[in-house]
Formats: sequence, C-alpha cells, structure tokens
Amino acid sequence: MVTIRDVAADAGVARSTVSYVLSGNKKLPEKTRLRVLESVARLGYRPDPMARALALRRTNILGLLASIDPSSRQTDVDVFMRFVRAAMYAARARGFDLLMMGSGEDELARDVLADALIVMDIRRDDPRLPVLASIGLPTVLVGYPGDSSPFSAIDLDFKRAARIAVDHLADLGHTEIAVLGLGTDSSEHGFAFALLFREGFLDQCAIRGVRGAVIPNVDDDAGVDAWLDRAQDELPGLSAVITHGPGSLEPFIDRLLKRGLSIPEDCSIMTVAPEEVMRHADRPVTVVDLPGEEMVSRAVNLVLDELSGSVSPGITELLPALVHDFGTTAPYVQGEGGRIFTRR
Repeated sequence: MVTIRDVAADAGVARSTVSYVLSGNKKLPEKTRLRVLESVARLGYRPDPMARALALRRTNILGLLASIDPSSRQTDVDVFMRFVRAAMYAARARGFDLLMMGSGEDELARDVLADALIVMDIRRDDPRLPVLASIGLPTVLVGYPGDSSPFSAIDLDFKRAARIAVDHLADLGHTEIAVLGLGTDSSEHGFAFALLFREGFLDQCAIRGVRGAVIPNVDDDAGVDAWLDRAQDELPGLSAVITHGPGSLEPFIDRLLKRGLSIPEDCSIMTVAPEEVMRHADRPVTVVDLPGEEMVSRAVNLVLDELSGSVSPGITELLPALVHDFGTTAPYVQGEGGRIFTRR
C-alpha cells in the first residue's frame, strides 16, 4: 500500500507538505503543489479517509447515543425510528452524517469518531455525563437531567405535561387518577422524564384535590391484571388512567375491553406520545403531544451551532405541553366510581 511517506519521498518534499497539498489547509508554491500531485497520480496514492479525518480533527460525523430494547413492550420501534430519521435529516442538512452509537459509558471510554454528540434516554443521575464531560466534545441531551448538568438540553416540559393531564381529567370531574408507570426499570435507572412527570402529577393532584398514584407496570402477559389489582387497592374509585406512550397503551386497552369495559364511559385514558403517531393509530387516544422529531432536530442544530462556536453550552429548552383530544376522555359520572373494577 502506498503511503504518504512514499509520496513525500517521490516528490522530494516533507510529509507535512503532502498533507498540506491534499487538505488545502496551507497555500504553497504552485510548482510544489503540482509536483506532489504528480507523485500522487504516478504512485496511485489514495488517502485513508479515517486517518485524514483524525489528522484534521474533523469527521463531519454526528454521534447519536441512544438505546432501544425491541423485546420490551415499553419500546415503540416505529416512534424511535422517527426520532432517528429526524436526526439524520437535520444532520444531513448541515453537511453531517449520523452515526448510531450504543448507550453505555463503556463505549464512550474508547475513541469517539464524531465531532459532536446527541444523547438520548437521559437519567436523573446519568453515569454517562461525567464521561462525556471528560471527552470534551460538544454534546446536547434530548432529555433534561436537572440544573447540575453542564450540557445543553432539549426536552418536553414533563412536569407541565403531567399538570396539564391532571387538569384535563380533573376538569371532567375525575377524582381518582393513576399513571401506568414504566415499571421497575424506570425507578431503578431513574429516567429523568418519568421522575419529572411523577413529580408534576403528584403535585397537581394535591393542588386539585385529586387522589393520584403512580403505579409501575409489569412487562409481561399478566402485567395489566397485576397492575389493576394494585390499582384497586390504592384507588378503589379509579376512573382515569394516564400512560407513557403506545408501548404500554395497547395491552392495557385490550385488557380493559376483554373485561367488558368501555372507553371512555368506564375509563378515561390519556397518553404521552407524538400527536402525529397517535392521530394515525388504529386506536387514537387523547394525547399530551411528545414532539420528539422537533426535539431531536433542535438538538442537532444546537450541538452543531456549539461546534461552530456560534452559541455556548448550557442552554435548556423545555417545549410546551399541548393536549389533543381524540375522544378517550369523558366527564366522570358522580356515584359510579370504581367502574373499572366492578365490571369484568
């Protein structure tokens, strides 16, 4: 394989001169430039794009650090791929390619072949953040871990989203509301959005005089019945449920319908999901819009602005929460509480 050293020897110049000619980073005498290019052509030299990128300290690659577990019911692959596609389009518009990366700090410990990073699945005390800080690449989070983070972040205002969901249901007269939680994983790993939603939900329930509970889901075939058994113990008059996304929504609705219940007459249901996805779903559900594609696109443009030096790190954007009513919430009929449990 012909190397840059061979080209330099053939042209009678230093290796750095060959690099300058190929990169165009330094103006050289035309005679020298032509001599180097003649040697390149004669020897058939082809620069290694990876080595060239490392030498120039610029790859024009944007890394997307995200995880997805297709085997989990909590995962909606179609929604996730919408976010990835939005990131790819936004990056390409700025002249960058998108590189999908794993989710752990172990991968970050190796050399990262990217100019900047977008990080998803943010946790409240995310172990990746100190590693990212030590790497020193421009980084923007899709998710808000709190004020202690040094990185810019784009997220839905999940606290406000929970408050708006409670207000929507309380205004319809519901007095006992549950959140179908993400399961033990969300608590163990401290997903920031789930914790923020929980805080906003419980705070707003207290303000509105509503009994509320966040009850973790169980990610198996018996999960919905186990959830309903626990909900009956905690909220015997339960009449409204809020879920996190389509992943847990479909099994829950299927089980309610098999119990002979009607939606929204026996149970009002809301979810947090992309409005566009829910609008075209087989069973549209009243939704607090999660504008994931907008969030990711904003994150891409923000991190590339940081890379260019046009903005400084530390920007936080929390997008407003909006409700879109698709007819799965209805006024609560006084005196008929607990219909979720009485009709089976």
